[in-house]
Amino acid sequence: MVTEITRNGNEVTINTGARIDTINAGNFENEISPILAENGTKVIFDCNDLEYISSSGLRVVLKAQKIISSRKGEMKLIGVKPQIKKVFDMTGFSRFLTIE
Repeated sequence: MVTEITRNGNEVTINTGARIDTINAGNFENEISPILAENGTKVIFDCNDLEYISSSGLRVVLKAQKIISSRKGEMKLIGVKPQIKKVFDMTGFSRFLTIE
């Protein structure tokens, strides 16, 4: 998995691709780790292509949120499809994620 990452100043947009699942979650996490290590970064997960997210993918999103918050950054998800939003709602992630 090669994740598309676009930087505009301290704002970084990460295209999630179509799936974040058990097979690719580890690679996805490794690819975004350098961004997560930065202080004060605004991270936008572009979920327009995201069709499926597994529990492994949810773990990566949760970890990203925790790290970004601890480094005084911001994180939001954009373009979240209804079926993915439903997963975030059912797991309680919608309570602490910024979803637009």
